Amino acid sequence: MRTSPALRAAALAAVTVLLPITACSSGGTEEGAGPRSSPLAANAAATGPDDLASQQLTWKPCPAPVPAQGGGKAPTPLPGGTPWECSFMRAPLDYANPDGQTIQLALIRARAENKDKRIGSLIFNFGGPGASGVATLPAFGKDYDKLRAGYDLVSFDPRGVGRSAGVRCESDKQLDARYELDGTPDTPAEVKTLVESTRTFADACERNSGTQLPHVGTTEAARDMDLMRQVLGDKKLYYFGISYGTELGGVYAHLFPKNVGRSVLDAVVDPTQNSEQSSLGQAKGFQLALDNFAQDCVDRGDNCKLAG
Repeated sequence: MRTSPALRAAALAAVTVLLPITACSSGGTEEGAGPRSSPLAANAAATGPDDLASQQLTWKPCPAPVPAQGGGKAPTPLPGGTPWECSFMRAPLDYANPDGQTIQLALIRARAENKDKRIGSLIFNFGGPGASGVATLPAFGKDYDKLRAGYDLVSFDPRGVGRSAGVRCESDKQLDARYELDGTPDTPAEVKTLVESTRTFADACERNSGTQLPHVGTTEAARDMDLMRQVLGDKKLYYFGISYGTELGGVYAHLFPKNVGRSVLDAVVDPTQNSEQSSLGQAKGFQLALDNFAQDCVDRGDNCKLAG
């Protein structure tokens, strides 16, 4: 299928837009968050050294999200009063050099209702890529609260996101200027402007966060989850992945098939599609959902009354 330059540029911009939204500013001053770069081998070690797998996490009341996590207020307790707790887990910057530099990964949890009936930790990834699980899980806590009958609800900021050694690309002022550009260019001049802006953004990411970038990706995030499984004391990884989180879950299952427990993959991503195909697939999915909603409203007649 042939595509126009405008479509190709728009697709390229779509790939990069999520990163600055979630990681445009500093995520804090946690110790160990200043990584040094090292070569990344094709076949990295499965986990870090024993001291990382056996580390003890210190859980504390969650603070308000920092700007890199989206900002806002500190999460309120669940309806039954169960509080949200936050911690940091150390992980290797480079899994090919597990005894080298470490980074801090931000975690959040709500404990299971009954520790005697606890199955394990249910780890959530809400997609993006680039979404802060620490900020997102409490926002949907009521929707998943029944799952605490058997699980601790757990999520995290993937490496490079939020308070997990967040990648910094451009300043807020530079990002504001970039977001004012036409994301769907219609003329050669608009295409040129968008492509140049995307190149400038990518160069800024490498310049400002080059030490982290070689080690920020889906494979590293999957290895982080297996380390997380061990640190949380679970024999199997229980996982809930949404959108891009389904791709992350699939990569984890490929790397650690014997460690896969119960898993839910919702809004599944096809990793074989390019950006344009993925965007078209999403548009068709949204249209289908809208059509189904409209038909349901028609079928229910007066019972379906929309505001206004």
